[in-house]
Amino acid sequence: MMDKAKLRGADLITSAIFFLLGIWIIAEAFTMPLKDSYAGVDSVWYVSPALMPLIIGAAMLLLSVAIFVHAAKNGGVESLKGIWKNRTKSGLLNDSNIRYGCVLIPLIALVYLNLTRIDFFLAIVLYLGFTITVFYLDNPEIMRKALYLYTAEMGLILVLAVFKLDKLFTGLFEYSFDIIAAVMIIVITVFLRIQIKKSGNPDYPKKFRAAMWMTYLTPLFIVPIFRYMLRVPLPREGAIVNLMSLLYYSIR
Repeated sequence: MMDKAKLRGADLITSAIFFLLGIWIIAEAFTMPLKDSYAGVDSVWYVSPALMPLIIGAAMLLLSVAIFVHAAKNGGVESLKGIWKNRTKSGLLNDSNIRYGCVLIPLIALVYLNLTRIDFFLAIVLYLGFTITVFYLDNPEIMRKALYLYTAEMGLILVLAVFKLDKLFTGLFEYSFDIIAAVMIIVITVFLRIQIKKSGNPDYPKKFRAAMWMTYLTPLFIVPIFRYMLRVPLPREGAIVNLMSLLYYSIR
């Protein structure tokens, strides 16, 4: 487990990154129409596609400010100075950088790769299943190995996107990328279970179950609210969201 004093310094950097990202998300959201007219009918603000990114961006700003203030009050500045002085002593892939990678790589992959190509439900599960688990376990060895695997999975999606193979696969079968994402979720989940078993820590299985509950309950809560209550179109509605829509409209 990383020393709490060092974590406060890491929190300062992380909060700054998330603050800038929150500003960017809000700025992009304001380029979307809050109100519009379709076939002579005026739409209202709560069905705007800008609503969800505005909420996410605002939440990120508030959380980043809270993290920054807490870290600054608990020795974050002094810790950050120490991290900066020792940055070259332990190499590029030290535990601190691995932690940053576990924050940045999944988030960048979610925003720039997955949300527009993978079913929204699966994209969120792929993101949360990794991030919640590795940070809740807080085991440097498991975190490092899991990050390598996750980066390889995101690298595969990046290669497919760069060479336009995502459009080719989607043209052949609409849910091709959803199947790929589901396989990636299974692989990372099984990998984490194996690593937890190898660690021999009796607390890890319980933490892993809690992480999985949070991973799947979050999109199960978010998707119905935005898609069926607020009528906000999701970035990518694939296999799972369409199945939820089929069930929703069948019951309704």
